[in-house]
Amino acid sequence: MLDEYDIIDLITKRFGELPEGYVPIGDDVALIPPGRVGESVVLKCDMLVARTDIPPGMSWKMASRKAVAMCVSDFAAKGVPPTAFMVSVGLPRGTSRANVVSLASGLLQASREWGVRLVGGDTSEAGDLIIDCMMVGFAGHIVRRSGAGPGEYVVTSGTFGETTAGLRILIDGAKAEPGFKKRAVSSALLPKPRLAIGLAVAGCLSSSIDSSDGLAISLHTISEMSGVGIRLAKLPYAKGLREFASRNSYSAEELALYGGEEYEIVGTVPKGRIQEAKTKARSAGCELRVIGETVSAKELKGVALPDGRKVRRDGWVHFRSKP
Repeated sequence: MLDEYDIIDLITKRFGELPEGYVPIGDDVALIPPGRVGESVVLKCDMLVARTDIPPGMSWKMASRKAVAMCVSDFAAKGVPPTAFMVSVGLPRGTSRANVVSLASGLLQASREWGVRLVGGDTSEAGDLIIDCMMVGFAGHIVRRSGAGPGEYVVTSGTFGETTAGLRILIDGAKAEPGFKKRAVSSALLPKPRLAIGLAVAGCLSSSIDSSDGLAISLHTISEMSGVGIRLAKLPYAKGLREFASRNSYSAEELALYGGEEYEIVGTVPKGRIQEAKTKARSAGCELRVIGETVSAKELKGVALPDGRKVRRDGWVHFRSKP
């Protein structure tokens, strides 16, 4: 049976030596070379727990990659390039060597995919697989959730509902057209945080948030923290979502608004900078979608759909949402 040191060895040997300026993995602490003069340290931690965060069909490699992706997505929404990460891993007693190797492979894939270095971590015994990722970066400025003002465009970096559909396919056996099924399941198992577009458009955004808890919660959070109302002009439905919803007696609107796990960026852009933002987004390989406008909180409290109906503040909420 593998012990703690075997597990650490299996993970760290895959990453090789860290560059000069870093403390080698295995010391009591990690040391990361400082950023440029005037930059601050940016920190983020996020925890993945198998029971609530790993759907059927997700391997340990996919799970460890997702644990890193969760932090990368938040850095993307803040417009900050991640530099390094640490992971604390809780493993059930008797975890196989093959599963540890799979976990290490996912961390290595994430490291290479987003250019972020593993610099240390911890292992412990747990009743379920737990991967807690802590990420570090440096920035002179971040895009806050509280910067929106009235009269700005509300934008997203992508469409919504496809990942929720993928989870319904994996968990409930929902039926789908083959092409849509492939895209939806892939989006659920291999999330793709929008780091490139987040870095590209950060200077144009007045506010921004990672959408992994759902589009509705993301919009409400910007509305509440910025003190504005949000009037939607349209919902950014994923291609094929409405057909999928009809086939399975779901509501496409519910799937798009309240599912979560998309890892898109939701934000606001002053109207005078929208063309610049769209151009920069295209340079990063993405189309920025305008889905509504901000208005004075006196005119509208919360978030409203094009027909005037209020969007409820709902989505993925720990201790309330069902896995």
